[in-house]
Amino acid sequence: MKENEIALLEWANHQLNSSKDPALLEMSALRQEASSRSYFRMTLGELTFVGVISLSDHEKNEEFVYFSELFLKNGVRVPRVLFKNLEKGFMLLEDFGDKIYQFELSRRNYQELYSAATDEIILIQNSPVGGVIESFSYEKALKQIKLFETWLLESFLDLKLNIEEKKILSEAYEIILESFFEQPQVLCHFDYESRNLMVLDDGCAGVLDFQDSLVGPMFLDPVALLKDVNHIWKEHELKELFDQYVNKAKISGLISNVPEADLIRWFDMAGLQRQLRILGVLCRLHIRDKKSYRLVDLEATISFIIRTALSYKELEDFGSFMERKVLPMIVKKVEELR
Repeated sequence: MKENEIALLEWANHQLNSSKDPALLEMSALRQEASSRSYFRMTLGELTFVGVISLSDHEKNEEFVYFSELFLKNGVRVPRVLFKNLEKGFMLLEDFGDKIYQFELSRRNYQELYSAATDEIILIQNSPVGGVIESFSYEKALKQIKLFETWLLESFLDLKLNIEEKKILSEAYEIILESFFEQPQVLCHFDYESRNLMVLDDGCAGVLDFQDSLVGPMFLDPVALLKDVNHIWKEHELKELFDQYVNKAKISGLISNVPEADLIRWFDMAGLQRQLRILGVLCRLHIRDKKSYRLVDLEATISFIIRTALSYKELEDFGSFMERKVLPMIVKKVEELR
């Protein structure tokens, strides 16, 4: 056991007022994703908790605690922070179990699970926002899109854009971001995908990794949930799930009297901004952080982009560039790295 893991175990025992002997509280490692946080299931008799090592100079610990408290006050099913020491980067959380949406979703249960997940989106979006919560700016959204150029096109594919290609991308960004900001701006989880959701025993969806929450476009979380590379649905299934969210949003007062074509466009453009960012982030993980396990998601992510872009006349050149030039290069590069 590493030194910081021993320290977490001793700290957790102290917080739980157990014996000074750390062996009385057992600890086993849980999965680790793209962040530098480490998670452990900690067992004390019949009780279980999740211990977290999250170094404060790398992670948003204060934001995690803040949003946990805010969301809990507004009925969102996030884990309670039972104990914390932000200087050490230690937290002890409520344990939501092991049933992750990423692995539990199937055609047998997807309607039920997505219904629970969209219920949580509505609660998040109706949560009050104060001045301390960051709002998505045009500059931030554009900077995120351009991760695609910096890390995928330039660093991963070593692709040099010509003047015409640069113009195609620049015009596409403007079109995407216009719709990104014309839709209602609400509190967003920011990464509301199946790997961050848990199936709880009471049928609710447990929500994880919410420390990046911010005020942004209302369709950012729905598109993250429904256009997820781990679960790609048929068009009629996707439309059914889209309608499910829209109906709940109307009932809750988030939208009214908006033409369906506008709602679909908002959904699609929020998806394009997110997916372009993801392409860049996944390549950055591979190149800078030496974490390559999600390179397999590149092809599915760009396929989302191509299908969406080619369905809009003003984005046909962009969709064609991605399909004709970028996709084949990605497929070839990923194959070479296997």
